[in-house]
Amino acid sequence: MSGIAVLLLIVISTIAPGQAVPGQVDPAPRDPVEVLARARAAVERAPSEFEPALFLARSLLTLGRTGDALAAFARARELEPDGAADEVASAYLAPALLLRDLDRTGEAIRLLEEAAARVLGSSDVYEQLALLRLSDGQADQALVAVSAAAAENLESPGLDLVHGLALARDPDRRVEALSYLQRALDAGAGDPVVVQLEAADVLAAEGRFSEAVEHLRAAAESAPEEPEVVYRLGRTLAAAGDREAARTTLERYRSLVEARERATEAERLASTQTASALSDAQRLAEQGDLEAALARLAGLPGGPEDPRAADVHSLRAKVLFSMDRVAEAAASASEARRLEPTRIEHHYLEGMFLHTGGRAEDAAVALERALALDPGLGEAHALLGMIAAEASRFAEAAERMERALQLGLDNSAPLRFNYARVLEALGRTEEAKVQMEALERLGQRPPQ
Repeated sequence: MSGIAVLLLIVISTIAPGQAVPGQVDPAPRDPVEVLARARAAVERAPSEFEPALFLARSLLTLGRTGDALAAFARARELEPDGAADEVASAYLAPALLLRDLDRTGEAIRLLEEAAARVLGSSDVYEQLALLRLSDGQADQALVAVSAAAAENLESPGLDLVHGLALARDPDRRVEALSYLQRALDAGAGDPVVVQLEAADVLAAEGRFSEAVEHLRAAAESAPEEPEVVYRLGRTLAAAGDREAARTTLERYRSLVEARERATEAERLASTQTASALSDAQRLAEQGDLEAALARLAGLPGGPEDPRAADVHSLRAKVLFSMDRVAEAAASASEARRLEPTRIEHHYLEGMFLHTGGRAEDAAVALERALALDPGLGEAHALLGMIAAEASRFAEAAERMERALQLGLDNSAPLRFNYARVLEALGRTEEAKVQMEALERLGQRPPQ
């Protein structure tokens, strides 16, 4: 990978999706799903206000809900107020970087150009616009963005860095880049390793190999296990005439590459074995051999570093529930949810298992989390209706159950029956009859 490619992959992420953006408030609580629930409630209370809309967009972004987040940011920009420049800038910056991550660089650039035209007084807007233009091969336009920032009297180490990067792309001006890159290093802008690599590239292109080696040694000291850094150091040492040091360094490079290849192969093999075991356990469970399924799951990876860990805990939870080991099933579902908090199924299963185990309040919390992720999850509304009915909160139960029917559960006989009982408890006899008639049309008898 070229120096600019490595650099932009890292430096351009100075304000990354899911991280803080100018003006962003880190709302309590820290749990991202609970934050999303609070954000949805805030929008319901004030659907035409900018700050709740922006809060919702950020919450969706943190959870990786890219399409929903982009739509929410667009809505926030429609509501943007006068003033509050930092807050408004964040409504452009965060979605622009998300678009970049989706390989929609052209859209990201246009969005930041729109922000720049708004003259928000944000150096971050110009910095990210310049970096995006640079990553798109528009070095001259990157310099235009830097100049526009200077015209607004905006300064930042990040702007120095992108100024240096853009100048380094021009063979006639690359020496000028060195002072900007050094200022960025001194200020701690960007990743120091990749900035050192860029400075070394400029120096090597000018035949100043000894100086380039000094930058590369500094980079290698910070990232001794990074093959790209070690390789560049070895090649530059050779160009500087230090053949022995170059040979030793390049041997280390080859050793690092081989070690990475071995680690990658080991990881691939472990993933294949886990996938095979999960498939076997699923098959055994479907065949009704629950003990064998549980045994097949025993010993499989379960830690946060394992990419299939949530699947392991989820399947274990379902098997345990089928074995009437409800408390253990709820605990496994909880672990799956903790490992993979954006997956709706984990929240719903946890709620269902907790409810079956008699922990209604905890179940309601889990189900509300599922609804924060997907407000249209009818099954969660139905179960929350049951929980409310069991607590004699019949008005709430009726509202939940009606919502579940509207969301596509109109063919659920248990839901129709339970809704009829709730309506009767509320004295809404005629409506209860309608539900019982619907139950009869489904060809179902009332549950005993």
